[in-house]
Amino acid sequence: MATASGTRARRPSLGSRNQRTRNHRHRPAALRVWSACALAGVLALGVAACGGTSGQSAGPAVSTPGTAPGPATTKVPSGPIHLTMWWWGQQEAPGASAWLAQTVAAYHKLHPNVTITTVLQTTNGLIPAFDAAAKAGQGPDIEYFWGGIYSQEPGWAGNIRPVSDYIPASELHHYLNAYREDTYQGHVWTAPWYLQPSFPLLYRKDILAAHHIAVPTDWNQLIAACKTLKAAGITPIAGGVSDGWFGGWLYSMLGDQQITSVQQVLNAVVGKGSFTSPELASWWSRLAQMKSSGCWNSSITSQQLYQGQQAFVQGKAAMTVSAGTAVPGFVKQVGVSKVGLMAMPSFGSGPYAGKLGATSQTVGITRWSKYPTVDANFIMFMHTPARLLAWYKATGDLPADDRFPVSQVNVPQVRQLFNMEVHGAPYLENFIPSQLDSEGNFSNAQLVLGGSETGAQAATKFQQVATRVRITDAKEMADFARWAQSIAG
Repeated sequence: MATASGTRARRPSLGSRNQRTRNHRHRPAALRVWSACALAGVLALGVAACGGTSGQSAGPAVSTPGTAPGPATTKVPSGPIHLTMWWWGQQEAPGASAWLAQTVAAYHKLHPNVTITTVLQTTNGLIPAFDAAAKAGQGPDIEYFWGGIYSQEPGWAGNIRPVSDYIPASELHHYLNAYREDTYQGHVWTAPWYLQPSFPLLYRKDILAAHHIAVPTDWNQLIAACKTLKAAGITPIAGGVSDGWFGGWLYSMLGDQQITSVQQVLNAVVGKGSFTSPELASWWSRLAQMKSSGCWNSSITSQQLYQGQQAFVQGKAAMTVSAGTAVPGFVKQVGVSKVGLMAMPSFGSGPYAGKLGATSQTVGITRWSKYPTVDANFIMFMHTPARLLAWYKATGDLPADDRFPVSQVNVPQVRQLFNMEVHGAPYLENFIPSQLDSEGNFSNAQLVLGGSETGAQAATKFQQVATRVRITDAKEMADFARWAQSIAG
């Protein structure tokens, strides 16, 4: 697996729900962007005109808990049944296409009357295509979603059915992050499929040992290590922020250290709190401290993320930040014995400090599907023991299920990742509007790391963007408020 593969770079576009798309998480510079119209035509949606959005769907609202058929009916009826699944993930987890083809074939062997057609989506086409399908009221029965806000919005718009109406709670409780990211007023909108650990700090044991530096376990030790390495001519942490995405990563790694619940973040989004409060703003000052202490490569603002990471592979940097799915690639290139991983050392005292962000990629059931119970049955089949292990063997990535036999993983860093995810912290980027992420995190991280903005200035500007987003995304704020009320942490 190449070091550029598997990385998580969220929300490249600006604007409200109706403008959102998502950047390729592997090689954003090499993206081929498909328009919604082109993709809709290729997939034969039958949509007369493109430009529809999930926010404009005229379909029926989803049911409230207890009014749907319920988990007891999650069975496969007789007679010919054809399902269509639109999905994404081969780009992030190479081998996923083969795994899905094998899973569909195995399911068909159990249920010969069910055929499933799978359609791999482009990264920038995934959301526009589903928006067009929602407007037309036809398309996939099963749809892929990123977690958090990306699974919330289709539910708020009434374009998906809660999987919790069809999959028993006893089953869903095994799906990692389902009840953290994908729940809204008692609904679990989508079912986690596989994990995207976000984001481990990798360190080179050989470089730290050569400079007599212990692995830092808290913030002060990290800052001290940065200064020692910098004085020795070694880049402490390699990164790149010119393409923006790393700003969102840094928010997820640092921004949760002094909060006690993601409710604080959601409340600040809707104006019941402020992103300039100490618990929500202090991370900007810590980022500025990392800059002044020489923690980053001097070229961080002129390099893209993946360019910066190469210094770690080349032995020119002691540490780097990686998406969880890219960890096996780094380990393979540098050597199992030379690579260690950890969460960002803690400076805060909150319950999430020192923990790795945990998020899952998901699949959901569309409101127009004729066979929601069969959709749910297939999703549950994806989580059977044989398929969980087969997923890891095919992709090298981790399934989002606590029943995964992690003892069969032979890479110690990957075993560590899974255990860190089971006990992980919320992934904060999934709890804020896209516009706030791109205009608040991306640009201000560049300025702070470039030395032209203080932490306090960044927090103030972030709050200004949040205030503006409450106006531009006004219709969505009520949903964010209800989300805040229904979330546990």
